[in-house]
Amino acid sequence: MMSFEPIIQRLRVEAFRGFRDAHEFDLSAAAVVVTGPNGTGKTSFFDALQWGLLGSLERLENLRSRRNVEHVVNQYRIGRKASVEIDLSLPSGPVTVRRIGDQGGSSLELRRPGEATLFGDDAEAELRHALLPRSELSLNSALTTSGLMQQDVMRRVLEAKPADRYRQLSTVLGLEALEDFEDAAKSAAKQASDREKAARGERSRLADALQQAHARLEAAQTRLATRPQVSAVREETLRILMNTPSGVYLNRGAVNLENPDDVSLTAAAFGHAADIVETARTLSRQAAQLRAGLGEEPTEEKVTALRQQFIQAEAARDAVNSSRAAMQEQLNAAQRTAAEVARLAALAVPLLSDHCPVCGQGIDRARVEQELRQRAEATGTLLELQQALTELSATYERAATTAAGAGDALAAAEQEVRRWAHVRSADIAASTAVEALSETIQVVKFDRYDIDAFANSADPVLEYYRRARRSLHELLETFDQHSDQGAVDRASAEIRSLEASLTVAEAQLATESARSQKLQALSAQTLDARVEVTEARLRSIQPLVANIFQRLDPHPAFKTVEFELDTYYRRGTTSPLVIDQVEGVAADPLLIFSTSQANIVALSYFIAMSLSAKERGLPFLLLDDPVQSMDDVNVLGFADLCRHLRRHRQLIVSTHERRFASLLERKLAPRTEDSNTKIIRFTGWDRSGPTISEHFVEQQLLNDPIRLVHLAG
Repeated sequence: MMSFEPIIQRLRVEAFRGFRDAHEFDLSAAAVVVTGPNGTGKTSFFDALQWGLLGSLERLENLRSRRNVEHVVNQYRIGRKASVEIDLSLPSGPVTVRRIGDQGGSSLELRRPGEATLFGDDAEAELRHALLPRSELSLNSALTTSGLMQQDVMRRVLEAKPADRYRQLSTVLGLEALEDFEDAAKSAAKQASDREKAARGERSRLADALQQAHARLEAAQTRLATRPQVSAVREETLRILMNTPSGVYLNRGAVNLENPDDVSLTAAAFGHAADIVETARTLSRQAAQLRAGLGEEPTEEKVTALRQQFIQAEAARDAVNSSRAAMQEQLNAAQRTAAEVARLAALAVPLLSDHCPVCGQGIDRARVEQELRQRAEATGTLLELQQALTELSATYERAATTAAGAGDALAAAEQEVRRWAHVRSADIAASTAVEALSETIQVVKFDRYDIDAFANSADPVLEYYRRARRSLHELLETFDQHSDQGAVDRASAEIRSLEASLTVAEAQLATESARSQKLQALSAQTLDARVEVTEARLRSIQPLVANIFQRLDPHPAFKTVEFELDTYYRRGTTSPLVIDQVEGVAADPLLIFSTSQANIVALSYFIAMSLSAKERGLPFLLLDDPVQSMDDVNVLGFADLCRHLRRHRQLIVSTHERRFASLLERKLAPRTEDSNTKIIRFTGWDRSGPTISEHFVEQQLLNDPIRLVHLAG
């Protein structure tokens, strides 16, 4: 029995998942059995192979509660990068890949002996080409559909949506070219449909434009038929223009009514004249309003005299006020002196005795004290000062009243001067505006250009301007009959052009519609053809799927498995079916099978996809605990299947079942000198990582007579 040459020669892992410290695995065997209890690191071993090749662990992405949760680096080595290095032995020569990174991303390094090292995207592309030289599949698609099957994603193919499963199945079967042709046919049909839609829109646009052109032609013809004669309207307009009010006359040389352009200029001239006459009238009315109520304008001499009187009155008021302040200060000083005399008298009275020391007469101390106080407070000086202050205060009031009156008179005179200045400015502005009429208005001339004459004629002149402008506009509308004839001609020409364009658009629409229908039919036929070809290819590998399924024999009645292809909403779909051929019953395995039985369906599909890919697929098959939940009879069938698998792929399979590991060790024992089988045993796990032992299985050569007797027994 020949075994497949080992492709994955060595795996070195450090700071990755369950591996804290560096560990190296020798995988240079056609069959590698990885065994050990759950939780000892077997899944991390397969994760290392997947991450080293792809740079991602898809099955763990949706399990993270936050995007920054670290799921690549070992939890006891947070802060540094994980490292996975794989040695590959390929037909194109040995290759070593090394990936370094964490949950945020990774970088790949690829080395070949004697060649420059590749990094990043170049390394990723070269790795895919080295592993899949005869396939257009991406490495991720090939690995996840037919290279690596892990226990928690075993049934992903069965549980996928029918359309996704169909596309995945078609890709794995090598029908990328047919898929590309189908996509191209769909794209061409879509583009043809878009062009047909655009052509239909253009035809509709032209039809609408033609309808609008017919409506314009009909309207122009109606207007043309109802227009009055131009000569009659021109004569009426000229009569209105000649009928000028008193004070103005029409400048006949400045008026031309022969053609629409001249009439339009004349109408604009009358409109402009009306605007500036309105402005001049407003200015003259404002000047008249300002002049109303004004008295005689104060002369400059009068204002000067009033200003001098005001200055003198203020000076007199200020002089009296100064004298009054000085008198007040003298009075205050005299009052302080009298108060001091009274205080001294009050202090002296208590010193008087009851009798005079000279004559011996009795003394009335209270009366003496009262007289002293009255004499101290009512001295002649105080009375004179108070009288003088009273007279000065009265004089000040008279002077202040005189000054206020002089100020009011001066302010009134100055205000009257300002009003007269404002009136003169308004008169100048009005006169200037009226005088300017002689230069700015040419169509109508005034008899006189002065304020008085203008004030009498402004209102009737403005009314005349407005009446003349209305008449000129009516004449212009009459002239429009010629433009109506032009509109008739233009609409007729436009209709002829649109009719020609519409004929071309209808032909284009017919062409695009026919092309779109053909391409839509081609797209539908391409889909049908792809389904037919996929079904034929699937039928070609169906015996392989059935053989694998029957080897494992998961169910007592449903002995066959296949995939049913169909089209739904113009999309290819495929659904798994298990069949009881005796009773002719078919059903979805996910609905009627147990978990272990459904796992066997997925396993059969996965292995069949790997083997059917042949040289187009990956040269190894990685199975992470595929017999989980299998019955013993299924386990025996799978062990026999593994002997067949290692002839076509390097087989790396793991199990937590000790008995199944022992069975695989016996079943996969080398039967020729050029083959070997490796056992990797995970015995435990601590913070440093897994505890692992490795050994090669002893060869059991078929030409060894002792071994043959032993096998026969």
